[in-house]
Amino acid sequence: MKAWRFWLFSLWVPLCAAAASMPEATFILDASGSMQESAGAQTKMEAAKAVLAQVVPAVAPEVKLGLAAYGHRRENDCADVEILVPPGTEDRAAVLARIAAMQPKGMTPISAAVNQVADLLKGRDAETTIVLVSDGQETCGGDPCATVRALKAAGVK
Repeated sequence: MKAWRFWLFSLWVPLCAAAASMPEATFILDASGSMQESAGAQTKMEAAKAVLAQVVPAVAPEVKLGLAAYGHRRENDCADVEILVPPGTEDRAAVLARIAAMQPKGMTPISAAVNQVADLLKGRDAETTIVLVSDGQETCGGDPCATVRALKAAGVK
């Protein structure tokens, strides 16, 4: 049996404004084909959905959220990265509804997803966290560790 785990990591964007700005968090959900695989009594996607169904409502109410996903629309497409709920929403129900509707299909473009979300968040006034929920490895030629190093070199903490 192949071992698996969900990866959660965060990138902190420096504060650019007064301390009064509200913090934000954007979740990136892996909806690649491997998320259909069994993880005990449930699939990896069912496990991810269950965890996020607990985490999202538990995030402090003053924290604004966003949601992106990859691999959920097309098979064999490394460009299948989508912002499902733009960063900055207070609508937890919208985030949870998009998570609940997710069906895994495609590839795992982790680097592309992190870069796309980071680009959206650049220049925001709020402290921002990116949280990746994934079971696997990059399958689209990217290097997530190099992506994080490049973001840090560009001033993203």
